[in-house]
Order: sequence, then C-alpha cells, then structure tokens
Amino acid sequence: MYNFNALLERMKYIPRWSLMRQNSPEDVSQHTTSMMLIAHTLCELANNRFSHPVRSEKVVLCGLYHDVSEILTGDMPTPVKYNNDKLKSAYKEIETHANERLLETARPEIKESIRPYMMQTDLTDYERKLLKAADKISRLIKCIEEMRSGNKEFSGAYISTLSAIKEMKLAEADWFLDNMVESFSLCLDELAKI
Repeated sequence: MYNFNALLERMKYIPRWSLMRQNSPEDVSQHTTSMMLIAHTLCELANNRFSHPVRSEKVVLCGLYHDVSEILTGDMPTPVKYNNDKLKSAYKEIETHANERLLETARPEIKESIRPYMMQTDLTDYERKLLKAADKISRLIKCIEEMRSGNKEFSGAYISTLSAIKEMKLAEADWFLDNMVESFSLCLDELAKI
C-alpha cells in the first residue's frame, strides 16, 4: 500500500499560528493554496513585467510541496523556528527527514520525480527567492485578514512580515505590495465594484 497521497490530504488538519488567537483559523492546506496562487502571480510578473525569465510551473509545484513536512512535524511557530541559527539548522534537518519519510510512502516510479519539488532542489536562486516571497506575502495577507476582523494580536506579525518582504528587495514582491495587497483589506462588495 502507498500512503503518500493520503498523508498529503492531512495538511488540512495541521493548524498554523499555534501561538496566536485567530478569528479565522488557518491550516497548512489553506496556506499552501494561497501561497501557490501568489507564487504564480510573482512568476508571471517576473516573466512578463520585469523580463526576468523563471519557470512558473516548477515554482508553483515546489510551492505545492513546500510545507508537506509539517504533516509529520506540525507547524513550528516562526519566532521559534528562526530564533537562532542553531534552531534554524536543526529544524531544516527535521524538515528534510520528514520529507524523506513522506517520499518513502510514494510509489517507486513517481518518488524520484516528486523529490525535486519537495526538496526544492531544481529551482534557481531567483525562483527560490520568489517562492519565499510568496510564502511571506501569504503570511502578510493572513495578518491583514485577522486585523480586518478586529484581531490586534496580528499587528506585530504584520509589521515584521512587511519589513521582511521589503528587505528582500525583490521587484515582483514590491510590485505586489504596492498594487495588490491593499485589496485584501476590502470586503466582497468593495472588491466587486473594482
């Protein structure tokens, strides 16, 4: 029996933001969908607006698998995961081990074709940077949604995430911030009028 896809389905049971009160709980599956859509947008901006050729399909597929290790590890809160280099390195090792364990549950004929997406080994540095920016932008949007519903608990995360995105100095991410992020604070009626 091959449990790979059944295990992947469990992303919907892995909560995010475990250290914070949420008005609308988010799971890893929801975050992954958001992040992949943003990653695709950033790639298309890179290709069509900023003349920086990237492989959108590869980036999006890596986005699909970027947090699957959390099926086995749970979601480690960002302040803990990135507290210091030693913790960051140890967690990276745990993620790699979890990904390897997940790959062992895949059918042999597809395991090696999935591996580059799970391990993000087939991306250029620029593609990897776009994927990281998409992850951060998805995090920023979650903060906006929580603050819009009156949850002030996310204001600190909003400020630090916005700062981290700007520090990347990535044209596509900056363009997204300047031209798209504001609309995430609008309600459906306001969005429909645009």
